[in-house]
Amino acid sequence: MLNIPDFALTHINPVISSLLSYLSFGLLILFYLINKRTGANMWLLFIGVIYFIIGSFSGQTYIPPLNFYLVFWIKYFIIIICGYELVKRTTPKELSIFLLIGAITIILQIFFFNNPLKDYGRYSGFYLNPNSGGFICILGYSLTYALKNKQFRFIAQWIFTLMGLLTFSRTFILLWVLINLISIRISVKNVNKLLLGAGLLFVLMAYNSFLPVKNDRLSQLTSVLSGDTAAAQDLNEGSRFETWEKFYGYIMKKPVFGNGFNAFDGGGLGGFLGAHNTYLKLLGEAGILPFLLFLLFFLSLIRKSLSHFNEAPYILFMTISLAILLLTSHNFFDSGYLLLATLWIYTRIELYNGHELKNEDIVLEN
Repeated sequence: MLNIPDFALTHINPVISSLLSYLSFGLLILFYLINKRTGANMWLLFIGVIYFIIGSFSGQTYIPPLNFYLVFWIKYFIIIICGYELVKRTTPKELSIFLLIGAITIILQIFFFNNPLKDYGRYSGFYLNPNSGGFICILGYSLTYALKNKQFRFIAQWIFTLMGLLTFSRTFILLWVLINLISIRISVKNVNKLLLGAGLLFVLMAYNSFLPVKNDRLSQLTSVLSGDTAAAQDLNEGSRFETWEKFYGYIMKKPVFGNGFNAFDGGGLGGFLGAHNTYLKLLGEAGILPFLLFLLFFLSLIRKSLSHFNEAPYILFMTISLAILLLTSHNFFDSGYLLLATLWIYTRIELYNGHELKNEDIVLEN
């Protein structure tokens, strides 16, 4: 959940990164072996198998060397199979602590490992990408609605909001506003959180010139609020809609079996940026079948989390955040924290449905 191996690869060296990666997967396997097995997430297992098999045979241009490809497969299934047992035993409080630690690394970047030439005044901490850092913050913010300690919940919400704003991710801001608007249904007092976010944003705008690197998006936002229409157009430049448009033609050419594994990644058919959309990636690389299964899986999560909104609103908030985040990222199948977050959300829904989680060794409460 902290993305430490990838961080080590960028900021330390590849040897340390590899050791940490092998250690994390080794510990996950060990955890699986020494605990009672209680089942598997058949949704993600089946989606993974279909995606990898069809993607392997539907196009050969962008498939990496066999050893790299096998490692990609193996890591995915270790997380899906072994990680499923781990998340069943992870309480909301425990997960929120890890997310809080991850979020705090965002502000640490400003002082300890910031690269002004590469980061452009946007911060991401251990997650290397501001949108990924923003997702961790919005996931943690959503999870605070499960915390029973009011003081801890209040502090955590402040931290997640501030750290998320420091990523300057448009997706984070959109999701944060959406979640807080929905939370008003829980209590009218939650409107105060909107005021909190607005206050923090205005503070950042006021002190933009004092940041280590002046942030372009804050400057644009300040201009927009001042009535500058040109700044509004600049703020919309480089939107995900423009990125997705580059891939529509390739999807139409091969809608049934797709263009092959990695075709929609960076350096593939659409250029160095990649599709930045997991749904498009599935459809464009392996065709209609895994795409429909994946879409059905998330529609099922949203429907079930809606049915449990009154007793567990945080599940709906986390599900919406994950589903929308996947519209802006194509790294679902090789991202440990995205996969574990998906598994954890699924187990919480199953808990409230009264399914599967009956094992006496599984901790279900805060």
